[in-house]
Amino acid sequence: MRKVFCSVVLICCAQWCVGCAALRTEHAEKCPASTFTLAKEGQPACSIVVAANPTPAARLAALELQFHVLKITGAELPIHTDAETATGPRILVGESTATRAMGYKAADFPPQEYLIAFRPDTLILIGRDWQDTEANRNELGRPMSCGETLAATRHKIDYWKTVGLPERSTGEMELPGIYDDQGSCYATYHFIEKFCGARWYGATQPSIILPLEKTLTVTGTDIRRSPALKYRDALFGGGWPFIQGQWGPVTQQETWLFWRRLRLGGEKWAGNHTFNRKTFDTVFTDPEYQAQGPGRGKQLCYTNPKLVEQVAQMARDYFDGKQATPEGWKAVGNYFAIIPDDNSNFCNCDKCKALIASGRRSSSGQFSSGTISNYFFSFVNAVAREVAKTHPDKYIATLAYWNYAWPPTEFEMEPNVSMAPCLHTCMYAIHKEMRENDMKLYHEWLQKTKAPIYLWNYYHHPMEPALIDKFNCFPNIMVHNSVQSARMFIRDGICGIFMCGQQDMLENYIITRIWDDSDQDVDAMIDEFFRLYFGAAAKPMKAFYLQLEQIATNPKNYAKPYYKKNAIDWKNVAWTSLGTEPRMKKLGTLMAEAQKLAQTDKEKQRVGLWNDAIWKWMVEGRAAYLAKPQEKPHAK
Repeated sequence: MRKVFCSVVLICCAQWCVGCAALRTEHAEKCPASTFTLAKEGQPACSIVVAANPTPAARLAALELQFHVLKITGAELPIHTDAETATGPRILVGESTATRAMGYKAADFPPQEYLIAFRPDTLILIGRDWQDTEANRNELGRPMSCGETLAATRHKIDYWKTVGLPERSTGEMELPGIYDDQGSCYATYHFIEKFCGARWYGATQPSIILPLEKTLTVTGTDIRRSPALKYRDALFGGGWPFIQGQWGPVTQQETWLFWRRLRLGGEKWAGNHTFNRKTFDTVFTDPEYQAQGPGRGKQLCYTNPKLVEQVAQMARDYFDGKQATPEGWKAVGNYFAIIPDDNSNFCNCDKCKALIASGRRSSSGQFSSGTISNYFFSFVNAVAREVAKTHPDKYIATLAYWNYAWPPTEFEMEPNVSMAPCLHTCMYAIHKEMRENDMKLYHEWLQKTKAPIYLWNYYHHPMEPALIDKFNCFPNIMVHNSVQSARMFIRDGICGIFMCGQQDMLENYIITRIWDDSDQDVDAMIDEFFRLYFGAAAKPMKAFYLQLEQIATNPKNYAKPYYKKNAIDWKNVAWTSLGTEPRMKKLGTLMAEAQKLAQTDKEKQRVGLWNDAIWKWMVEGRAAYLAKPQEKPHAK
């Protein structure tokens, strides 16, 4: 793992102090702490300078800095290009003639690394940015989410309309792509968040916290750093009940901007089912390698050398920029994914059956086993060996999932195979067998894998089964446990995480901040959130939230018959063992107290949103469950 140094940076926003933060930096000792004033008594005290032809990241960063200073102080910092004459103190956003004169070029920064530098009368916010060239726009790739192609991840928004100032609208602008280099944005968002006091708890206006001060002065030393995880994929959009309700009505444009503010995306990596209905119908139509037996049309013969060569050539063509992967496939950056369809209808030919029979037995009845690991990973290895002959610096990406979750027993994986174990992190606090099984396979992969390792983390229970089976689950708030897992993964050198599912707005926010800087104090973030967000109603709202977490993460609340060897009976445990009458009474008292204490319109609005999104969901869920006549299991 990369070694970094730490420096304590004092962050002041006039009289609104947001405290101290330990931040990764490489140059803190070279420069003494400096002070820079952005606005004084509601008037601009500096200007923003960008290149005459700024990168998409620098363009967005300059607007975001201008907007947030305007909202905080009432002062509108002018934005100049380096082709204009700008006098007085200045903030240099992105590479420009001015930064080059000071020795800073974007190309000198590794991907995702950025710099916040204090110089006399000058503040520099810079990092490596994606360049708007024809070659970059033509880059092939089908990413993990938020767009079918890389080009589709460069969303367009009406910026001023999106931030709530439609009267300033200048039409649509293109945002930097989720997986594009955008170091200037990272530097600027870090500065706005840590130095100016902004908190983006959600995508909508009610979920954003900004201090209100006429004078904005910041003090600090140089910071040069990059996020703790290279790949950060938790692109929640308000579609799941809790976030949707806690945020309030949200537009797609607000969601896209929110993703940038949290620095989601990062490195180009993808891994999902590539042999699927779309690719079966359009690419893999040769009868020679169709699965024999009932799996015909649902799986392929993964021991067939013709299939190996075809997939290897697809990877070569993709890496050479000759041909895009077909719709339904995943390949982006240096990674070409190979993952079977999500079913077990495998080929019945003699070679396939022999490899399947050689696999591990089921791991104590757990979902994650290795019964076909020898079978499927032999195919992955065969493709990887072929691709390595022509592209030794590229990777075959795959998942360790379901019946191929454990490493193979008969051979080692090729050094150019990048593995992503699928881990049930949402169950770790309450399901001992599932957690132990996951940790065993996870650590085995850590020891055996030579290529970069990513993770697919399940964050979807109990909400996903609740949505499928149409019942209201008990909120599975587990923020401390989630942070513990995330820190472990970062400490182990995991390159990135795809979060499959969503929790509530606060837990999601905290996880993304830990992905950026794993040293942050979680309890301090929780305290800050409730203090800033709910004001006079902070105490009962915090007690409400932490009580939910205490209930949801207590293994004693999941005794038999709700506890299964490889699952939890979410539907029945919710309103018998978790949301009991005494607990609901106590939680209801806390929510009523918060509603009574809320003073300002914003405090009342935010308490109301949480009341409707979580507490009302719980009350209605318990009432519906108890009203059903069928017999239900009872906890001891």
